[in-house]
Amino acid sequence: PAVKLTSNEEIAGHMVKNAVHLYKGQAMEEGIIRKIQFDRVSSFSLASTPGPECNDFPFRIAVFRGEQKGKPAQASLFNHPGGETAVRTKSFFRAESASFLWAPQGNAVLVKTETSVDVTGASYYGESSVYLMRADVDYDCKIVMKKEGNFQDVAWSPKGKEFVAIAGSMPALAVLFNLKGDPVFQFGEVHRNTIRWSPQGRFLCLGGFGNLSGDMDFWDINKKKIMGSNKANCAVDFSWSPDGRHFMTATLSPRMKVDNGITMYTYYGDKVFEKSYSELYSAKWRPRTADVYPDRPQSPRLKSLNKEREGKPKAFVPYRPPGAPRSRAAERFRAEREGSGPKKIASTGPVISKAAARRQRKKLAEAAKAAEAEGKTAAEAQNQPVSKYSESEKKLRKLKKQLKAIVEIEKKLQSGVELNEQQKDKLSKKSEIETQIQELS
Repeated sequence: PAVKLTSNEEIAGHMVKNAVHLYKGQAMEEGIIRKIQFDRVSSFSLASTPGPECNDFPFRIAVFRGEQKGKPAQASLFNHPGGETAVRTKSFFRAESASFLWAPQGNAVLVKTETSVDVTGASYYGESSVYLMRADVDYDCKIVMKKEGNFQDVAWSPKGKEFVAIAGSMPALAVLFNLKGDPVFQFGEVHRNTIRWSPQGRFLCLGGFGNLSGDMDFWDINKKKIMGSNKANCAVDFSWSPDGRHFMTATLSPRMKVDNGITMYTYYGDKVFEKSYSELYSAKWRPRTADVYPDRPQSPRLKSLNKEREGKPKAFVPYRPPGAPRSRAAERFRAEREGSGPKKIASTGPVISKAAARRQRKKLAEAAKAAEAEGKTAAEAQNQPVSKYSESEKKLRKLKKQLKAIVEIEKKLQSGVELNEQQKDKLSKKSEIETQIQELS
């Protein structure tokens, strides 16, 4: 759109050549209130809501310029109100365009960059990457998936502390990340390309819509367990109800000329309602504010429903004569169709950039040179513990420890215990130790 507004319509933004102009959202006729200068700006985004994480700087703006004539692409974050300089800047290559996905609190943004041509030749549809930029702290990283390929979808949790990304060729890999960009849970390799969070951020639907067959998996993110699955053929639109207890899919015109209608499912994936229309152009839930429906866990399932699901016939298995050789190609195709299961991921830390790796190597080289000058090896210098106390503090602690031992000897003497020569020697040094403690203190 030519003009973008925050969700509360307090700030409006309009992009012009080499700048972004900000206005009062409900009084744009008063004119420009701020100009953000940014050469070759091609897109921008306003954080949707201020949020509790943005008290010092209520509004944040992200701007982007693409790669051109060998110069890298760049994304920058600005605060409003704030200075003319960006609070965070990230440069990267292979980026012609970008889209921004803000965290609900406005303290972080995911930058999805795209190119029209994949230089590796792996994809006909170009190449895409995702970068995480924090607006509240000095931190950014690239989101790296174990499976190569373009990103199918990325979505923040409504709680703003984690996000899910789906990437790779089918079956794609779906992974849950934290605010540091570390993978924390892997949903497995499945034929899915759509992410939909429930409004409370507890339940998650991973669907395979569009050119896929419409399979859906419903997850409880708190327990990291799948609750149920189902299939919605030819679904065009899909969304959670405001209370987060039902999920609706809709087949709409003009995308689909036949089988128009809506279908509703529980968060377990059970179909509970279906209605057909000759022509249906839109289907939306009646909106509600976030405080109307609190976050609730799963409700206990009725035993009759559990028995009904357990009693369903198993998947068809083709007959294979005893001793018949198994086809490796058929097994490979079957494994690809079924995908892999979920698993937790041990965090290995974020992937650092090449520039950060160079700075790290330079720092280690300088430490090695300093160690050689002192006659130590680099390994000794790196492994040498750094004390938090100065030399005088160390000496004072040692003297206090000796004085404490002398006090214990005095108690023994008063109780009638006979002292040995070593204890008598320590006792004679009491006044000297007290004098040294007073000097150091």
